[in-house]
Amino acid sequence: MKTHYVTPDEKGVIAWPTLRIKQRSVITVGTFDGVHLGHQSVLRRTVDLAKSYGSLSVAILFDPRPALVHSYAAAHDGAEIPEPEATQDDEVISSVDQRIKWIEALGIEHLIVVHYNVAFGSQSYMFFLGQLTAKLGMRTLVLGADARLGAGRKGDIEAIDRLAQATRMFELDVVDDRGPGFTHVPNGEVNGVEVSKQVRIWSSSNVRHLLMEGDVAQAATILGRPHIMEGTVVHGEQRGRTLGYPTANLGGNVEGFMPADGVYSGWLVDCDDEGSELHRYPSAISIGTKLTFEAEIGKQTRLLEANAVTDEWIDIYGHHIRVEFIDHLRGQMKFASVDELIAQMKKDVAASTEHCGAGSASIA
Repeated sequence: MKTHYVTPDEKGVIAWPTLRIKQRSVITVGTFDGVHLGHQSVLRRTVDLAKSYGSLSVAILFDPRPALVHSYAAAHDGAEIPEPEATQDDEVISSVDQRIKWIEALGIEHLIVVHYNVAFGSQSYMFFLGQLTAKLGMRTLVLGADARLGAGRKGDIEAIDRLAQATRMFELDVVDDRGPGFTHVPNGEVNGVEVSKQVRIWSSSNVRHLLMEGDVAQAATILGRPHIMEGTVVHGEQRGRTLGYPTANLGGNVEGFMPADGVYSGWLVDCDDEGSELHRYPSAISIGTKLTFEAEIGKQTRLLEANAVTDEWIDIYGHHIRVEFIDHLRGQMKFASVDELIAQMKKDVAASTEHCGAGSASIA
């Protein structure tokens, strides 16, 4: 897959890349946060149609999330979101690099990552689709059933279909990507009362809500894979050595949404510099602050620590690792003594071993 990065100018106009002369394209568009089953169905349809037509399969990915850009603009008199804040999105489920890997695995030939900004978002859906036909040779646009494009999200499926039929410049192919129905997720408070909104079960909003609740198992059924976080193993306080359970502390440029505080069963995957798997270890994964040692070290920011279950001692400081979440074991707890903490850690490791399968513990 060839990946192109483009940035709209001050008027929101993009200098689109030349993909291939005299070959038309089948295109899909979205943020694809998490690349869940709904996204996968749309991307696979794009690939299948392109193959049947002898066309190029193209995905256009918006980054940062349009919702983040527009919410910032609404709170700052229409200003563009500053670059540091655009890359520090606490609600994004997966990084762009993670999404690129998953999209490539589905067979897309060209991925265009658009640096989404207010100027680009102010363009009408008609202008945007005109650009796709004129600059990228779009013959077919593949969208999910609830997709909306353009300024004010006015380009819904009905409007886009009318445009396609009126111009006959492209076809619209709609994929029912909604999954097994709908659910409700929290949507803030009104007059002190919590309100909710209806979302598709197969949606990034629902996955995000499930992770915030710690329900990584249910999130995995929507993602079609375990939820993951990635980063570099950094030195911690090495207290784990004295407890008998040395830990891998995830630090550096951490990718992926951090689930609710608690302890999870899962996998710790040691990767090479390209992100390919070298070794995989069942793991008890802890997220939160160190409540038991709060009096000693003070309050801390939330951390991810993983106890690998393995019969050998492994040294992976500085390695890139992937943490895969399988199930929630328990909430975060404060223990009266170190002995109580050690006893619980043994139970957590045993539960993780049961969920994932393997021997005994330790990691340098």
